[in-house]
Amino acid sequence: MLLKYTIRPGDSSDDIRDKKLFIPMLIVAVVLSVIIGLVEYLTLGTLPALLPFVLGAMFFVNLLLLMATGSIALSHNIAFLSLLTIPALNQWSLGGFVATGGIAIWGLGGPFGAMIFRSRTEALIQFLLFIIVFAVSVLCETWYPSPWPSIPQEASTYLLLGNFSAFMCYIMLNVMHFRLQRDEAQQALTQKHSLLQEEQNRSENLLLNVLPERIAQRLKNEPGPIAEGFDNVCIIFADIANFTPLASRIPPTRLVSILNQIFSRFDDIADTYGLEKIKTLGDAYMAAAGLPEKVDRPAHRCAEAALAMQKALREMQIREAPDIQLRIGIHCGPVVAGVIGRKKFIYDLWGDAVNTASRMESHGSEGRIHLSTEAKNLLEAEFELENRGTIDIKGKGPMETAYLLYKKTNIPRAS
Repeated sequence: MLLKYTIRPGDSSDDIRDKKLFIPMLIVAVVLSVIIGLVEYLTLGTLPALLPFVLGAMFFVNLLLLMATGSIALSHNIAFLSLLTIPALNQWSLGGFVATGGIAIWGLGGPFGAMIFRSRTEALIQFLLFIIVFAVSVLCETWYPSPWPSIPQEASTYLLLGNFSAFMCYIMLNVMHFRLQRDEAQQALTQKHSLLQEEQNRSENLLLNVLPERIAQRLKNEPGPIAEGFDNVCIIFADIANFTPLASRIPPTRLVSILNQIFSRFDDIADTYGLEKIKTLGDAYMAAAGLPEKVDRPAHRCAEAALAMQKALREMQIREAPDIQLRIGIHCGPVVAGVIGRKKFIYDLWGDAVNTASRMESHGSEGRIHLSTEAKNLLEAEFELENRGTIDIKGKGPMETAYLLYKKTNIPRAS
């Protein structure tokens, strides 16, 4: 409750935590000072017996100063000076260390507090000052005896028991409170770490959904452009034929839902046959086999994936477009793959093989899988093909191509 009066707008979380711990310490010190003062005054009734009340009043004023200024450094310095001088003066005036039960030991509370709220250097300095003052107070018992009456011998034992018991309880209570604060801070830190880990995992998963795992890891470790050459890659382009007229007839949300349904199924097929999804371009789907990790028979993987895509689209039975079909193009050859730019990373491919695969799709027919010469030569032993003959491909010139029909049965697999 008092904490809110001590907090200032510029306080850090550490400042607030220290104040939350320091306020109970001041309150406990006030209560213990009053108890000791009552014991001493009821025993002697002399002026020095009032010094514990002065110490309690100092702690109370200190609490008010903390509420007024919000400075825990000022408050701790005042508490240290009070504990350093008043108990030592009280010990000397009432007959010394033995007679008072070592009341000057309370001065050790200052360095103890400095270890919690200040630096180790300040704590060490305060501890050395305590040793000096404590030694001086004990020596003064012989050099300059107090003129006031000493505490009776029979009361000294009880004061010794009371002082050390109270001081140890004071230390123990504050250590327990400090432990509680530490545990709360550790719990909060653990929770923040858990949230940070969850956020990091989400970021990792998002990055892996955009980039191949090896490329994502390399990008994290080596920021900057990434480029690699691959000699044996097969590329597949799958385009949804007549999708533009369909887009004009149905609501955007339904359009996106259909695309998501189709491309999600294609993602599964790509995973099944070991293809790396490269990207989607509107209503076209691009994938490749043979990168970023090399695989065996990339052309055969793309061929089987293309047939699976055709089958999957037929099985979907989209009510708005029951006769929807794919136009697929496949070509094999060398490419350069990598990541460029600084924002919205994408793993992309460059090279003549990419352009040729795209041309195979655009020059193909609805519902058919169009193969380049290179793909045709690699697949004709294990797949049934329909030769298309030589056709003129834009940007490429005459090219002998074929349509992929289905996979032959009982054909020995080529090594």
